[in-house]
Amino acid sequence: YLLSCMAEAPRPISTDPPEDLPPLSGPLRRGKWTVEEERYVERVIRDFNGGLLSAPPGTTLRGYLSERLNCDPMRITKKFTGDASIGKRVFHPREGATDATLARARSELAELERAASRSTS
Repeated sequence: YLLSCMAEAPRPISTDPPEDLPPLSGPLRRGKWTVEEERYVERVIRDFNGGLLSAPPGTTLRGYLSERLNCDPMRITKKFTGDASIGKRVFHPREGATDATLARARSELAELERAASRSTS
């Protein structure tokens, strides 16, 4: 199934984070969520649902967020319970998205990710 989804993608999707962001490292993030992290997560969810993330088809939202935020997946699960539950949603790239739309979404998301990273440093 995953291979058929990948074959249908209109163009390759980079899984690399923006080049100007440092790689995730160090101990896993724990504790209270910063406002910047919450803003970043809101945008990730929007772009995930819209098929605009730089992620391979089949990526789970929980896994993507825990990797990008350098935290245990359980931190994501605890934050999103009840009506806000992210469950096991998987990413499907948006077919027909223009390069300009993808570039704009990724640029805006990268800025939010930098702010979230600075807020936890």
